[in-house]
Amino acid sequence: MSSLLLIILSAVLISIVAASDENGRLRPFENESDVYRNAFGLAKAHLIAVPVICGLTWLLAHGVLRPFDILYLRTPAFAAVLLVIIALTELLMRRSSTLQPARPMFVLVMCANSALLGIALMSDVRAETLWRALLLGVSAAAVFAFLLLCAATLYERLRYADVPAPFRQAPILLICVGMMALAVMGFSGLIQE
Repeated sequence: MSSLLLIILSAVLISIVAASDENGRLRPFENESDVYRNAFGLAKAHLIAVPVICGLTWLLAHGVLRPFDILYLRTPAFAAVLLVIIALTELLMRRSSTLQPARPMFVLVMCANSALLGIALMSDVRAETLWRALLLGVSAAAVFAFLLLCAATLYERLRYADVPAPFRQAPILLICVGMMALAVMGFSGLIQE
């Protein structure tokens, strides 16, 4: 469980840096300069994509890869499923959301997110049934969304705080995410694996 939390925290760090770039190069959504709105859009995209990815990769692993004894192809097959689901998520968000994904940054931010592949691999190993894989996907996406919105709120507050010059931007963000990691690591012994 602690490895899943570390994967999610690293994904939060990648996503919050992408959502808060001052130069506008890494904006995942068009015409959006607010860090919190960008983080909300990324959280929404993950809430859509992660359960679908977990379900499809579990079906692929247990329906095709294990019966044919080709589990060594699991990572590239899961990566291919990820790319398809990310493209479909972008299409869905483009059609139904007020936040319009920016091309190609939205896809790059989603693909660079280690949580997607990590959760897909963990759902294959840890989930005995499709229902549990979907439950793992929904819960991991919810935790990711919660931590991402917390980090975005924290980043917004730090933006207007009196932070010494050497600690502005990335250093204070790394310190805060490290403190969040310490807080989340406190939960690592609660559930026996």
